[in-house]
Amino acid sequence: MPNALEERIAGLEGSYRELTKRIDDLRSEMHRGFDGVRAEMSEMKAELNESRTEWRTSFRWTMSLILINWLSLLGAIFLVAGRK
Repeated sequence: MPNALEERIAGLEGSYRELTKRIDDLRSEMHRGFDGVRAEMSEMKAELNESRTEWRTSFRWTMSLILINWLSLLGAIFLVAGRK
């Protein structure tokens, strides 16, 4: 009887060690995954910042062209109106 109990306890200890090892492996995989997600998020943030800069530059160019066209048209109207 004592041998059977010792064998069962030894079996439980082995199972516990295996379970602990698997949990540690899972924990390390999760940390690697989170590190990968963090790196990917940083890349996306950098791309977003670049996109914002490009958009801002394009917007400024567009607004400048519209303003120049509007001022040219206004100047032409005043020149024509001034001749009459």
